[in-house]
Amino acid sequence: MYFEREMNKNYFKWINVENKIFLENLLKSLTKEEVKSKLLEEIGENVYEKEISFSKLAIFLDTFSYTLSLDEKKILRVNENLLAKGYLKKRLPKEIKSLKLGINNNPNFVSKEDVAIVDELLVWLEALIDSVLMEKNAPNIKGRVEEFTKFIEERIGLFFQDPDIRADFLRTNKELYECATEAVNFYERREYFYFVLIYIEMIALFLKMVTLLSGMFLEEELLSIYIDPITLLPNRFQLLQDISVFKDVYIMILNVKSFSKLNVLYGYDFGDTILKKIATFLRASSAIKTYRIYGDEFAVLFHSQEEAKELFSKINGGISVTQNSAKYDLFFYGAYEKFETKALEACEFALFRSKQDLVDSNTIHNMLDEIKKELTMTQKLKEIMVKDAILPYFQPIYITDKGIQKVLKYEVLMRLRYDDTILEPSEFLPVLLEAPFYVEFTKSILLKSFEKFQNSEMTFSVNFTLKDIHDKSVRLLLETLIARYPDVAKRMTIEIVENEALEEFELLNNFMKSLKRYGIKFALDDFGSGYSNFAQFAKLEIDFLKIDGSIVSELFNDPKMQKLVDSICEFAKTLGIATIAEYVATEEIFEYLKERVDMLQGYYIGKPEAYLL
Repeated sequence: MYFEREMNKNYFKWINVENKIFLENLLKSLTKEEVKSKLLEEIGENVYEKEISFSKLAIFLDTFSYTLSLDEKKILRVNENLLAKGYLKKRLPKEIKSLKLGINNNPNFVSKEDVAIVDELLVWLEALIDSVLMEKNAPNIKGRVEEFTKFIEERIGLFFQDPDIRADFLRTNKELYECATEAVNFYERREYFYFVLIYIEMIALFLKMVTLLSGMFLEEELLSIYIDPITLLPNRFQLLQDISVFKDVYIMILNVKSFSKLNVLYGYDFGDTILKKIATFLRASSAIKTYRIYGDEFAVLFHSQEEAKELFSKINGGISVTQNSAKYDLFFYGAYEKFETKALEACEFALFRSKQDLVDSNTIHNMLDEIKKELTMTQKLKEIMVKDAILPYFQPIYITDKGIQKVLKYEVLMRLRYDDTILEPSEFLPVLLEAPFYVEFTKSILLKSFEKFQNSEMTFSVNFTLKDIHDKSVRLLLETLIARYPDVAKRMTIEIVENEALEEFELLNNFMKSLKRYGIKFALDDFGSGYSNFAQFAKLEIDFLKIDGSIVSELFNDPKMQKLVDSICEFAKTLGIATIAEYVATEEIFEYLKERVDMLQGYYIGKPEAYLL
């Protein structure tokens, strides 16, 4: 009669034909006074196996109890507990396994330290389930509640800056504690039926807590993409996002001088302390927004260039750090530019390329123009190399010996043809020296020089750099040409720039010794342009010293230059080295030097031409 009356109610629609028979037998068993405990527990196990919701069953039994007498209700309450005990024994072992796998395999947990707080709660839950299955005393939950509260209060990061988020965690934690406490009380009174109902609510709160923590860890992981974990400043990714947000502002990039040295000296923890101190300073400044890009690089947004200059003035030497009683003032490199697309890259390039402490916007623009020109020239050079439009030009060198006094030597200089234009060295040489295919130009000049002078009795010189000396293909070509044109090799001079000779003295010395046996001579170019280490150069088997043009061109403007020429000539004469003066542009210079040096070179003698005189 009960089923016929209740089946039409909406909250019993879950009862199907199979469940109806099972539930009819269940009701009969629960209202019998003399029923074995084992049978009732088996019925409870079947409730779980038939996937009947215990909460729905509880409503069903509660409704059914209204039809019973007071004595029957008492019997129902006793038997319900035994049924619930069987239900628990079937459900709990599988449930704890499922919870463990679900939590430990959750990809949102970013570290073992983070997941530990959930594991700690899971351990308590597992102990509670174990106590039910083994009929032991339930574990105390109060300790873990306090531990979790401490975890929430100590948690830092943008996610927990929201007070509502913290409150939700603490409220859920409190509800979970109260629910678990009530569940334990029911269990200790052996009121399993109510224990199951409270346990279901407790599991729901547990899963809510896990979900909240998963969301927290995921949110923190996502935020970490845009937040620097050391300074908690926005990072490079956030800055790139902000380019479309901020209009008519300036960006300044700051790098700490000698930061790597402090890191090496005192360790990364000290380095992190420096970064945090800089971040604090920048937050308190007038900047619109501050970022840590990476390493010791920071970016700051301002309304104007004046604000950028003002901050740089304040921060440069305005921050101090102390370690082991040693105090260090921090100094910076800086560059600022309009905050637009590629502004960050432009400022970083300026810091890398410029020697100034603070690079302004105009300087950056000029540098970018130079880059465009360099890239354009690099492309032109590649085309010239492919077409072999590399031309040897020959500048005459005059012999001052009274018995000769004529041109007997030439310096081979490089010119390039692009379209119908002849490019001068000043237009291409700085870019060419940095090009990856530079040595191909040297090899072209070498080959054409040997071919040119095989039909002439003149001597000639070719310029080499350290790159040429290092390159195996240049050495191989030179050896091949020496073997093919041994008489030409005897009339060849290789010129090396003074400052490069000082850079790799041993390399040059070995190179010279290996070629001297073929009759090749060596000249030291631009001698006196920097600081001339006479003692060091005396160790080299140099045949010629070429006095730098900056000295020659100032002979009649600065009396010191005349004394310097006399010193160089005396030095060379002592060592048996011939001297060549460059930049002989006037008759006055020619007349002054012809009695002092062995050879003269310059526009007064002759300009570089594509032919021999």
